[in-house]
Amino acid sequence: MKIPLYHQVGHNSNWNLESYQDDGCGDGLIFSPVHQNYESIKRLPAHIKSCSLFDPQYYLPNSQKAKLNSYDFFPETLSGGFSTIEFGGLARESAKRCLAFQLEQGFSGIVIPARHFNEMNPDYTTDQTKYTVEPFLQELSTASYNKPIWLTLPLTSAMIIHEGYRTQILNWVTSYPEINGVYVIIEDDRDTKQIKNDRYLNAQLEFLTELRLADLNVILGHCNTEALLLSLIDGCSITFGSFENTRMFSIDKFVSSLEERRGPRARIYLSGLLNWLQFAQAGGIKNELPELWKKIYTPNDYGDKALASPTEPTFNQPTLYKHFFLCFQHQIKQLEILTTIDRYNLLRKWLNEAIQIDEELQKKHFDIERHGKGDHLQPWLDVINRYYRKYLG
Repeated sequence: MKIPLYHQVGHNSNWNLESYQDDGCGDGLIFSPVHQNYESIKRLPAHIKSCSLFDPQYYLPNSQKAKLNSYDFFPETLSGGFSTIEFGGLARESAKRCLAFQLEQGFSGIVIPARHFNEMNPDYTTDQTKYTVEPFLQELSTASYNKPIWLTLPLTSAMIIHEGYRTQILNWVTSYPEINGVYVIIEDDRDTKQIKNDRYLNAQLEFLTELRLADLNVILGHCNTEALLLSLIDGCSITFGSFENTRMFSIDKFVSSLEERRGPRARIYLSGLLNWLQFAQAGGIKNELPELWKKIYTPNDYGDKALASPTEPTFNQPTLYKHFFLCFQHQIKQLEILTTIDRYNLLRKWLNEAIQIDEELQKKHFDIERHGKGDHLQPWLDVINRYYRKYLG
């Protein structure tokens, strides 16, 4: 079964567009109004929008971000200063305008937005129903359309780890026959780039599996390379992005700040390690351990060009991201032609090989910095083995 793959579009959307159009990477794009203003979305070619989705991003409805506020349906813009109490009277108008925009632009489906809550709000479903779900469904009942309806579901890792809360969300989502699919966003407050919490990953896979068993289509947004594990769930669509804030969801990017942030060191995705390494450390492995390098590096023009450059690329240049898009899609293509059992076997093989290579690097006195280490590999292996025992064995 095919594994649909969407670009999670952030800053420098042209990189994603070029990767999709020029390199054939991905099956579509998910556009982000916090990064693309109203006019830039309108200018997109019709054939791009027809295979893509628009995420209205009501996550922080009082966001002051200028691009978000270029849309007349965004809560802060519409209300002239968002407040939860007053927005109830404007929710229907917001839904009307947002729905009209998505239909006019010809996206492949209609996305119902939702607000993000940092904690396990006991009124989560009540609030989402009141402020977005019911107003949108009321507007949809009078509209003419022939597109699938996606419900945005912004959660936190704590919400889905808590089995009772997760069940409450599942029961709520499945109570709407009008909804065809769920666009899931999960914020995980961690201090590492890769997910190492096997309890969270187990809960994530279980929750997405439960949604699929309820006959709902699923897209998991803001994925990093742990998205490979989701290939075990038939019919689950995944995303890939360039900058880290498209590969790990955080509400921070919706908050206006004058604080300047230091740019991160450039990283390169190495398929054989299922991870991103700092470019300089990757270069050391390439130069000193060429046989090991062959096991971890998947060559393409973008990666070769970056590695051949006399200067280290910076994080805000496209080459290493376009290298990642090709590498990651290649891994997805290898998985999607297989049965679910064979996908599991291939993932298990990749993970065991990556663990072995990580151990070899340590023996060769390559002490990889904390985000490039293979500490995530054993938890991932434990997760897929547990999934096999529960659902596939």
